[in-house]
Amino acid sequence: MLRLATFSFLARRQGCIARLSTFRVAPRWLLIYDYVEDVLEKRGPHREAHIGLIGKHIQDGSALMAGACANPPDKAYFVFTSEEKAKEFSQDDPYVKNGIVTAVAVREWNCVEFD
Repeated sequence: MLRLATFSFLARRQGCIARLSTFRVAPRWLLIYDYVEDVLEKRGPHREAHIGLIGKHIQDGSALMAGACANPPDKAYFVFTSEEKAKEFSQDDPYVKNGIVTAVAVREWNCVEFD
């Protein structure tokens, strides 16, 4: 992670004051899925393997979080520590292999993290 600056300032939001001190930009990669329209009906036979693959990447530290959008459940977002791991995941994912995913994108994301 790249430490950009150390600073102090007061932020006001809805009457609350928060003190933020150190931040850094942590490069991350977003894996973005578009799902078929009837994803909830079609994912069943592949869901356990899909969740297991996410768990494997969470355990080894290459994925940080994942989840699908709700109402409608048309997309999913995953956060990875490297572009290679994001691409590897999508290539191995049973949702991709079985047509549950209609489009895949990997985007670099500059995540600002505060101490």
